[in-house]
Amino acid sequence: MSAFINEITLMGNLGRKPELRYFQNGTATLRVSLATTDKWTDKETGEVRTATEWHSVLLRGGQAERVAEYMDAGDKLWVRGKVKARQYTDNEGVERVISEIHTKEMKIIFTRPRNKNNDPVHPDDIDSQEEPMDDDPLESYM
Repeated sequence: MSAFINEITLMGNLGRKPELRYFQNGTATLRVSLATTDKWTDKETGEVRTATEWHSVLLRGGQAERVAEYMDAGDKLWVRGKVKARQYTDNEGVERVISEIHTKEMKIIFTRPRNKNNDPVHPDDIDSQEEPMDDDPLESYM
């Protein structure tokens, strides 16, 4: 057993409509922006305050396909996975480092009506799925 833990659990809203992509080997991949919001009352003013954090979340395989099929901007998603830092060079040649959540488990919590008949998609009808984390093709995904 390892003496270190790298695990994160988030529940938040999608920031935009998911765009599904496929690697050459046929593996579905999806990057979503997940917003989590903290809410508190300022002790000095009594005002309710909020702060939103944005997280880059990577999904693959069946998870990616289900999120792309059933979810849209504003829908609520629960994820569990691990945090990975990745370096890349932006369009202006500047080296950047970003943190991403590589999802191991996910659950669709809430979706708005989306199908042709405008019927709601019920999250209970969509099973949570755990994907293996062996060779991670998302490391080269951008």
